[in-house]
Amino acid sequence: MNPVARVKSAPRRGEAPLPAYYKLQMELLAGIENGQWAPGEAIPPERRIAEQFEVSLGTVNRALANLVHDGYLKRIQGKGTYVAGTTIPLESVRYTRLRREFGDSDPRFKIKMLGLELVPGFEPANRLLKLRKTTKLWKMGRLFENRQGPMIYYLSYLPQTLFRDLDKFAMPLLEKITLYEAIEKKYGLPTIFNQEMFSAVPAPAEAARLLGAEPGSPILKIEMLSFTYKEKPYEYRISYCVTGDRQMFREM
Repeated sequence: MNPVARVKSAPRRGEAPLPAYYKLQMELLAGIENGQWAPGEAIPPERRIAEQFEVSLGTVNRALANLVHDGYLKRIQGKGTYVAGTTIPLESVRYTRLRREFGDSDPRFKIKMLGLELVPGFEPANRLLKLRKTTKLWKMGRLFENRQGPMIYYLSYLPQTLFRDLDKFAMPLLEKITLYEAIEKKYGLPTIFNQEMFSAVPAPAEAARLLGAEPGSPILKIEMLSFTYKEKPYEYRISYCVTGDRQMFREM
C-alpha cells in the first residue's frame, strides 16, 4: 500500500475520522521506527512531504511539531528537521551519578571491560526483555573506577538476535563511549527511556570481590531496563554500587 493511500484511507463505519495531521504523524513515525531515516539523518523538507502525501503545509507542520514534542525529531534552526538520537542526556547515562551533596560535580570514571560472552537465557532477563526462554543473551561486565578505586560493577544483558556481531567491536569501543552511543551508531537504535529499581542487598561474592567490599555487606543494587522504539526493551542491567561518602544523584 503506498503512503498516500494510507494517509487518505477512510475510517471504518462508526469510527470518527482521524485528523490528517495525526495520520501523517503516524506515517512518519513508522518510517522512523522502521529505519527509513536513521538517528541524526535529516527528513525530507516540509514541502516535499506535503507533495508526497498530498496534504497541506499546515498539516505537515503540525505532524512534525508533535513528533518533535515526543522526542522523535529535532529541529535545527537554518538546517532542517532531523531524526533524534537517544533522548536521555548523555551526562545522565554515561555512568551512575554519585555526589557528596547537591551542586557537587560528578566524579570522573575509567571504564574497564571485564568480558563479553554469550550465555543461555534466564529468568527474569528473558521475560523482562520479552524474549523466548531459549534466546541467548550477550553478557557484558564492566567496572567503573576512579581515584578512590572501583565503585560500580555493571552487568548488562542484551538479546543476541538483536545485536549480532556485538563481540566484534564492543570490547575496545565501550571503554571509550557509552553503551547507548555504541548501540545507536552500530545498530541505529536510540534509547528512548529507561526504567530503574533500587534496593539495598547483601553484596554477592563476585561484586564484593570486584568492588573491594566485604561479602554480605550492604550494597546498592540497581536493576534497569532500557527501551528503544515502539517501547521495545533491549537491555537488562544489574548494577552494584559502593557509594562510600557519596550518594546516588538523579535529576528529573
